[in-house]
Amino acid sequence: MPAQSTLVEMARNRIREWQAEGTNHYQSEQRPWVTLAFAQSLDGCLTFKRGHPSALSSDAALRLTHALRAEHQAILVGVGTVLADNPRLTVRLVPGQHPQPLVLDTHLRIPLESHILHHPTTAPWIFTATKAPANRRNALEALGARIVPLVDEPGDPIPLPLMLRYLWENGIHSLMVEGGAKVLTAFIEAHLLDAAIITLAPIWIGGYHYINKLLVSPERKAPGLSLWQWEMWDQDLILWGRPRIYRI
Repeated sequence: MPAQSTLVEMARNRIREWQAEGTNHYQSEQRPWVTLAFAQSLDGCLTFKRGHPSALSSDAALRLTHALRAEHQAILVGVGTVLADNPRLTVRLVPGQHPQPLVLDTHLRIPLESHILHHPTTAPWIFTATKAPANRRNALEALGARIVPLVDEPGDPIPLPLMLRYLWENGIHSLMVEGGAKVLTAFIEAHLLDAAIITLAPIWIGGYHYINKLLVSPERKAPGLSLWQWEMWDQDLILWGRPRIYRI
């Protein structure tokens, strides 16, 4: 296996090449390039228990995550991930700039002490509902957060095409989606991804599946990946793929 530093550089070069290849596509659609990046167990689980963090990947795979962050202008998570993991969403394990943090949170539940609200370079953009609590909005804006209402009622799903268009119009042309389960599922169901990098940890945990419902298509077409590359990072298998529709 190549040295970790070599693998990191190869990974960064690969995502740059893919983004360059897709320029015409996402410019014509006026939305960012979208990469899904997540770790899962052999039985397709992201965590041992819903709402609780689980460190599935190795230190080497974590370096890959940070390298991917450095190659995207923005990084997106749902508020469930913020509540469970309190992530920083920064680049620390490799050289590179921090991406713009983004959160889907229609109830504005994000805790005021969250790491993401005390980001070293930029405050988060939070996509929410017009009728979210005004006192929460005021408190978050006081901390520098940009509040972007895209739906009327708290609990309504954020329309991903509208959010992606907003990002494009505000200078974000590459987006990394890290989770959690509900957010990843929404992008997969909407076919709004350009690449996926999946870390497969060699364990069975029987926990909370990242796709927690069947993906059913009346045309009997299933979203999947055309695998372009695979490699071992310590004990983890890293799968690189581009979207493909399978007829079932």
